[in-house]
Amino acid sequence: MRNKLTIIVSDVNGSKHYTVNQIIKKILFYFILFILLFVLVGIIWIKILLNELNNINSKKLLYEKQAKILLQKNINLSNKYKIVKDKIKQKSERLDKINDKISDLENIMGISNDANESISNRINNLKITSIDRKEFFKNIPNGYPVPNNGISSKFGWRINPILKKKEFHPGLDLRAKMGERIIAPADAIVEYSGYHKRSGYGNLIILDHNFGFKTLYGHLSKRVVKNGDFVKKGEIIGYVGSTGLSTGHHLHYGVMYLQRFLNPYYFVKWNNKDFNYIFKKERKIKWQSLIKAIQSQIQLSSQQVQK
Repeated sequence: MRNKLTIIVSDVNGSKHYTVNQIIKKILFYFILFILLFVLVGIIWIKILLNELNNINSKKLLYEKQAKILLQKNINLSNKYKIVKDKIKQKSERLDKINDKISDLENIMGISNDANESISNRINNLKITSIDRKEFFKNIPNGYPVPNNGISSKFGWRINPILKKKEFHPGLDLRAKMGERIIAPADAIVEYSGYHKRSGYGNLIILDHNFGFKTLYGHLSKRVVKNGDFVKKGEIIGYVGSTGLSTGHHLHYGVMYLQRFLNPYYFVKWNNKDFNYIFKKERKIKWQSLIKAIQSQIQLSSQQVQK
């Protein structure tokens, strides 16, 4: 066998003959087998790694989605926080305004305030029942004595349209039609009903109300009540005219408290919808004492009814 290298291996069992070709074939066989196994293992490992990578990517996408959701929630919470903060600020400002208004009313009505006392208790101290309000409007002048058609001359200093000199106008000149009926703004006794030449009011009526209030009605065309008559709120007392010193038909309306003229505008604008209006505007009256007097009167009347 030419060009072949024979290798003889001898041991106790005998001798074995190997040729180089056989050895190379076996080496190649095992090498190829190893390569195949390596490739197979590599493919399996790559698949495992790819699956793991896919899982990681899926988790990454999930986490990114969750991060976006959390970020949006954080933005929403931040916006809600701002809204709540603004609302708290607004309510705090409103509370401060309410507190200031309560303090103003307490000062007006002569109630001492305690900074440590709750607002609800302070409001209860100011609270006036519907019965109290009814008595207020029954006894104290309120609302327009004629339909509201505007004011031609206000309360205060002015140039007299007839005498052409500066003088104090102690009432309101209310625009009204000739012959328009005039009603009592509260229960009263007629203190005066007649023609008053000296004052220039012509036909004049003065009503004496409870608790020190009086009202005046000038330039009437006709008077339907007499001295000493008792009139109820809403009852007709006379009719609009232009008697006395007057440039045209209208009603001169005056309000007095303890012989002192007050601005009637606050009284004609006073109504049940804004009951505290008069307390804020007219500060020359000790309203707290008046409230106590009216509440005492109501309580006394109630006790008498129960007996």
